[in-house]
Amino acid sequence: MSRLALPIAFVASVLAAGAGAEVRRLDSPAAEGSRSYSLAAGGDGAVFLGWVERVEDGGHVLRFAELRGDEWGSAATVASGEDWFVNWIDHPAVVPLGGDRLAAHWLVHDEDRQGDYGYGIRLVFSDDRGASWRPAFEARGKGKDGYAGFVAYAGVAGGFEVVYLSSVGDEPEAEGVGEASPERESPAGHGEVEPRMTLRSARFDAAGVLLGDRVVDVDVCSCCTTAMAADPAGVFVSFRDRQAGEYRDISYALLEGERWADPRLVHRDGWLIRGCPTNGPALASGGLGPAVAWFTAAGGESRVLAAFWNREKERFGAPIRVDGGSPRGWAGVAMLEDGTAAVSWVERRESGSSDLRVRRVSRDGSTGRGLTVAPAPPGRSAIGVPKLVRSGDRLVFAWRDGGVRVAALRLADLE
Repeated sequence: MSRLALPIAFVASVLAAGAGAEVRRLDSPAAEGSRSYSLAAGGDGAVFLGWVERVEDGGHVLRFAELRGDEWGSAATVASGEDWFVNWIDHPAVVPLGGDRLAAHWLVHDEDRQGDYGYGIRLVFSDDRGASWRPAFEARGKGKDGYAGFVAYAGVAGGFEVVYLSSVGDEPEAEGVGEASPERESPAGHGEVEPRMTLRSARFDAAGVLLGDRVVDVDVCSCCTTAMAADPAGVFVSFRDRQAGEYRDISYALLEGERWADPRLVHRDGWLIRGCPTNGPALASGGLGPAVAWFTAAGGESRVLAAFWNREKERFGAPIRVDGGSPRGWAGVAMLEDGTAAVSWVERRESGSSDLRVRRVSRDGSTGRGLTVAPAPPGRSAIGVPKLVRSGDRLVFAWRDGGVRVAALRLADLE
């Protein structure tokens, strides 16, 4: 990866977030028309933006750039191919793992697929900050219309862990220890709705070598994003579960050492929906424990909620409502030094258009003023799944609006 740096240029019209606050739109290193993006912050303060571009002669390319201070590094290529699965919800990613170690993944169609599905994960590892990559892991969904995807990452002692969704019966296709999915009777009517999906995890050592692959949950919502965060208590994963009767509430599981504890609900919202809402949770860690943010439409009322981990009670606390009354969802969360959290989401206006919004949320249930990050384009495929990370004394956002966009907001402006 080249070390040449390009200066950030701010657009002439700084987005007004609210009185005394402003969101600065940063020039994006991603090409116009780019999509399927990721945003991740490293422990050294760097922020990594990954995205997919379509190439002129067909196919796609996964690229990334590093934001350090007020400068972007040169965009670099991870991989390219003509058989990729690229859509608005299941995004590839480029993730820092400490030092010069990076992991990245994208999605590839199986040769015998039928329709839009039939795709799997290709994960690669770099120990030279993206100058070179080597294969680390593959996973495929069972059957011609099954799939494996929705990957999330977390660093662990001596390596890193990933979780992903996979059709029942999927086996990892990389060197390491595999484990078959345990059998469980599906809820009534399940086959008429969608294929049963498992949540799995794969452990890698510090050199990116697969150590094992195992089941976390045997029946989960099939196309909602997953989230992970490392914490002194262990590694947390949060996901949209699927329980008897087609209830689709948010659950979490905790990895303690080598064992995943049984999944538990973050909160019993009681959202009854016969199908996947494609609206997964966000998770971030902090000194007082992690926070999770999510969307629900339980009882016919759309809400974005957040909850904080209680170390003494070893569970998440009561949910706190974050939205402004008419959310579309797609929550993001970042933990702040004082134990509060910044939560982002997409909110509808009375006019019918939407905005990407953010506000501070406190453990006592209080919330700060909501600030507008940027107008959100109509349609879920147009915006993708907005991302939020904290880097030093500011928040960095990524979303799609004709291409991948990036903006920054000072933490002081959340007061």
